Amino acid sequence: MQARDRAGVLVAAGAVRPGGDGDGATFAGMVDPAARGRGLGAHLLSWGLAEGGRHAGPVTVETESLNGGAEALFVARGLRQVFAEDVMRVDLAAAVPDRGWPEGAIVTGWSEAAAGRFHAVYEAAFRERPGFPGWTAEEWIADLVEDDEFRPAWSVMATVPGLGDAGFVTATVDWIVQVGVVPAARGRGIGAALVAEGLRRMRADGGTHVWLNVNVDNPAVRLYRKLGFEHRGRRARYRFPATEA
Repeated sequence: MQARDRAGVLVAAGAVRPGGDGDGATFAGMVDPAARGRGLGAHLLSWGLAEGGRHAGPVTVETESLNGGAEALFVARGLRQVFAEDVMRVDLAAAVPDRGWPEGAIVTGWSEAAAGRFHAVYEAAFRERPGFPGWTAEEWIADLVEDDEFRPAWSVMATVPGLGDAGFVTATVDWIVQVGVVPAARGRGIGAALVAEGLRRMRADGGTHVWLNVNVDNPAVRLYRKLGFEHRGRRARYRFPATEA
């Protein structure tokens, strides 16, 4: 669905993507900031819920720029938030803050030989979290390396005496993709050191800024702020009917 102003300029658009059998559908819509306050968002949402409702299962509504008005609209329509993450950005013009490594730590860059070890740390770091996909090493590695913007030189793993492979960071052009630390190694500053190492490598290769996404419930947001990241927006998903996931 599209909406244009009297001059023919596109000011709003929405699309519905069907899921699998019984998985409902996903709706995403955007309104030009200059055209907000005219009811376009409400009109798009009504259309998206109606079109999505033609498919068996719930309708998931996605937004890349959640604001107070959109949140109020979603709640008024009976949608329930099921996911939200903050979008953060850091400028690399200044030197990256130094974050020390635990004594004896070894930093290993991404390579074909080390990829399986990266996956093992990923699995240990995230498997207890809700929604963990349980990807095999082959699936997880392929998802990374098949991205043309993946940068092995900016992706590193930390090995700590007495703990083994303890944490990792992966990166693509202008983005920190994922940071994970195994439970036994948390609270030692390894996550901060990993992100700082990735940022230094990106800056050394000419990077000017870096983005990342962090779940709103993740305490790591404090770590990112200390490294200079600033809040730039919020992404979210809502579901209708508002039943438990």
